[in-house]
Amino acid sequence: MKQFFSISIICLLVACSSSKQSTSNSDRLPELSYSQMIEDHDTLVSLIKQTSPIVYFNKEVRGIDFDKHAKSLRKQINKKTTTKEFLQIVDKTLNSAQDGHTNRLGPALLDNMKKYGIPLGLVKGIDSTDTENSYKYDRYFNKEVYTNLDLNLMYTSGEYYNLLPFSYQEKNYPTSMKLISCNGIAIHKFVNDLTELASPLRWDRTNKRTYKENFYRHSEVYKNGRLKLVFEDKASKIYELNIIKNDKVNFLEERNWKYGYNSSKDSLITHYFDKQGIFYAKLPRMEEHLGDSINRRLGNIIQKNKVNAVVIDIRGNGGGSDYTYSKVLNKIVKDTLRSNLILGINWSPFTRNYFEYNRDSIQKNSLFTFKVNVPTLKEPEMFYIKMRNNFVVPDSVKYPFTGKIYILQDRFIYSASSSLASLAKNSEQLINIGETPDLLGGLQRSPFVLMLPNSKVIFRVEPQIDFTDNKTAEDTFKNNVEYPVPYSIDELYLRTTTKENVFGKEFLYNHDAMFKKVLALENNQ
Repeated sequence: MKQFFSISIICLLVACSSSKQSTSNSDRLPELSYSQMIEDHDTLVSLIKQTSPIVYFNKEVRGIDFDKHAKSLRKQINKKTTTKEFLQIVDKTLNSAQDGHTNRLGPALLDNMKKYGIPLGLVKGIDSTDTENSYKYDRYFNKEVYTNLDLNLMYTSGEYYNLLPFSYQEKNYPTSMKLISCNGIAIHKFVNDLTELASPLRWDRTNKRTYKENFYRHSEVYKNGRLKLVFEDKASKIYELNIIKNDKVNFLEERNWKYGYNSSKDSLITHYFDKQGIFYAKLPRMEEHLGDSINRRLGNIIQKNKVNAVVIDIRGNGGGSDYTYSKVLNKIVKDTLRSNLILGINWSPFTRNYFEYNRDSIQKNSLFTFKVNVPTLKEPEMFYIKMRNNFVVPDSVKYPFTGKIYILQDRFIYSASSSLASLAKNSEQLINIGETPDLLGGLQRSPFVLMLPNSKVIFRVEPQIDFTDNKTAEDTFKNNVEYPVPYSIDELYLRTTTKENVFGKEFLYNHDAMFKKVLALENNQ
């Protein structure tokens, strides 16, 4: 079972910034024949349909038909199709899967695949020498397909707003304008139609709409090289922005904080609020040594002070090792944090060959089954992993603590941090506060890393989906929050422009709505 639950080093840098690959002497792309392009695209579509349960979830729950997009994109391949055009068709096909773990590998993941994945046997059928083209492809996309425009748009309460005031071509635009339309199309309709150009599109379940804050990155959204945006300010005044592709706006205020995933430079922060008896820890990444550090710091505090509550702040935490939060919690949880897992994997020729399973081996293994008693998906045929998993087991030597453990979360949690947030659902001691990620959650596994035969495009696909505790198929989305506390645009503006540390003791106490919710709940204890 280790292969199902171990977190591949390849996946740990999903939310990290990309490493730079030195430019080769030639970025000349390989020439591909029509038959080679058709073979590659057919291979791509077949592999995604055989391995990705997400595309079937998207079709049944979100109405995104991968097969329909793939067939339409295949028709665009003809004998005059260039390699560049074909690469864009491949990218659009991958985008149509609408999953954060289904995409081309960029430089950071390629580097780590060569350093760890291939030597450790985690990647099958690919050698280091096969990666040359993929580095070239990434440079091509960054240079010719994706733009560098940054408008610092934020989506909150069902709408897009510009967070900072800016100027463009000697015209000033105020902060907190609501975005109304793009290229003459209502903004939500415009973004909803970007399935092939932007992935993953987040799903706002409250307002039943997709969103993507940097929807304008792909060059195809520009009409005749321009992007026309219409905004409305707080006084209902209309502002039009006609921006040329690859131009930049000039922000009129300094951005001191980024609302997004944490970087590798973000450090662990802890505080003790003595009046309330609250221990606070900002955990930037799921790295085990950070879990050890929190444990030690909490131990030092609890030896000398009364701790009534513990706050673990995972806002911006892109994931990593599940052992991290286990090390944080195992000395303070009252009971084992467990879940009766039901995980689905496509039953296809590829997965059967990859795992070396057949129907007999599935039926003879007590962990596997072809039938479960929770709502799953209408298709495809799957086999399921059904087991009771202990995520956090109380340590034999515990700290003298019986209070609540609050998890602060925002939209930018993923992988192991999302798993921690999900544990609160079945625990009276854990309480999660904040925002939902609006991406498919649940327990995932190391994606398959695959390669097309002719172009040597290297990509990955998420092969597992979590049906644990489902009441409906839509519950597969997971990532519920017990006390929703979304940021308002004014709060985001303050967090972005303040010179204070937004995770500092004073800012948390005076200005942070999520931490204030902790204080309110503690006062009612």
